[in-house]
This record gives sequence, C-alpha cells and structure tokens, in this order.
Amino acid sequence: MPLRHIPPHSCRSENRSPNHERSLRISRLGKIARRTFLIGSAAVVGGVAFGVYKYRSEGENPLFEDLGTDEAAITPYVKIDANGITLITPRADKGQGAYSIQAALIAEELDVDLDQINVDPGPPSPTYYNTAISNEAVPFKPTDDGFMAESMRTVADAAMKFIGMQITGGSTTVPDGYEKLRQAGAVARETLKAAAHEKTGVHVTRMKTRSGHVILPDGQELSYQSLAPIAADIDPVRDVELRAESEWRYIGKPMQRLDIQAKSTGTQNYGIDFELPGMLHATVKLNPHQGGA
Repeated sequence: MPLRHIPPHSCRSENRSPNHERSLRISRLGKIARRTFLIGSAAVVGGVAFGVYKYRSEGENPLFEDLGTDEAAITPYVKIDANGITLITPRADKGQGAYSIQAALIAEELDVDLDQINVDPGPPSPTYYNTAISNEAVPFKPTDDGFMAESMRTVADAAMKFIGMQITGGSTTVPDGYEKLRQAGAVARETLKAAAHEKTGVHVTRMKTRSGHVILPDGQELSYQSLAPIAADIDPVRDVELRAESEWRYIGKPMQRLDIQAKSTGTQNYGIDFELPGMLHATVKLNPHQGGA
C-alpha cells in the first residue's frame, strides 16, 4: 500500500491523546539517557578500579628498544644521534601530506629547520594511539560539550588507549597531533637545554634555542646532536610552555612537503621496495576462464 494511504498514527490507541504519546516518548528518552549514563559511569568507575593509573600515565617510549650508543629518544617522537634529528610521524601519509604536517608540528616547538630533520613513521606501538578518532565513536556532535558528551568522549578515549589504536583516518591527523606533537617537541627542547646546563652550569633561563642549537649567553652554540648523550641520561623536562603564536615559523605558513622531491624524482621508498634477506615474492594466480573457480 502506498504510504500516502496510511493514516497518521495508525497504530495509536484511540484512548491515547497526543500529549500522552509525547509523555511516553519523553519517558523512554529519559530511560535511555539514564541507562547510557549508568553504562558510562560504570566504565569510568571500572577505570578507577583497575586502570585509571594506566589511562593517565604516559605510554612507554618504543624508541628505547633500538637505541645505540650516544643516541637519545627524549620522547616517543624525537630521536637524536650523531647523524641528525629524526622526528617520528606515526600517522600514515596517503598523499595528504601527513608526514610533513606532523614533522612541522614537532619542529615548531623543538626549534629546528625542516632541512635539518629526517622523518620516520616509527615502530608500531600502543603509545601512538589516535586520540582524536575516539571522538568520532561517540554519538554526539563535535560542538556538544555537555556533561554526557564529555563523559562518553573520556570513556572512548580510555578505550582507544587501552586497545592501542594506532590508526590513520577520519581526517584526524592534525586534531590528534596538534597539541600532542607540539608538546613532544617542547619537552625535547627543554630537556636539551637541561642537558646544556649539565654540561656548562649555565641556568636554562639564560639560554635560547635556534635551528637545532642551544645558544648560551656568550653566543656559544651547542648542537642538539652534541647534547644527545647527556640528554639520554636525564629525566625529560615535563613542565614546558608552548610557543606563542607570534613565534610560529611553520604553523599557518606556506611550506613545501618534505617528500615532494623524492616523490617527484622516483627516489621515494615505499612498502613494496622493502626487502629482507631470503624474502620470497608471491602473487595471486587467477583462473584464466571467465567464471572459473
């Protein structure tokens, strides 16, 4: 039967008024909202019971596993050795420039030039879980900052961290890394200044940084690479301030992608170029006959 022939409220009892129906709907919504709140509360309480410390604590630094002599992995996103500075960009680049923008966010606070750095996607690790994508998992608008919405985002974020969802998608690379990567760069910068203090005795408040160097009051420049062995043996400085917008060199400014030359000249390495000793190559052999199994 066409929809136009179905009378409105065809299943409604004749004894129920519109106001009565509206009251029932509100009552059902109230029950759903309360049930959702209780589920969210149970998850939060459960976190307090067995996982709140893990949720609040920082993840382990996966770069420690492969560190060599005189190498420093000050944060999971910054590795420094005698050969240079490597920035870890865990969100995959699928042509959208993700590696370049992640590197720029770290470099902004680390105070290095983009031509001084190497970029590496880093190892697989739960430490690199995607914070922003958890917001996509909750049934609330991004502009909803109410108690229920924020509670559900907290629960979803905790779940992502426990699972270790290192994932790229949903246009979340910048929302995920905007604060996180800048903070990592700032921690590395201040830790390198602390290493310079260990070496020279000069107080960190009298130091500046510029282009991968710590600048002392007398103008002497100490490269980040020269400070890496000392920085590797001290605790990272966590109490840091991010640079003011007036000091930004990369954020909001035109910049060339870091991989544009390699991709334009055919020298970029891709997954298909990766080889291991004794590695075999396989392909799928299809049935040459149409419809053949």
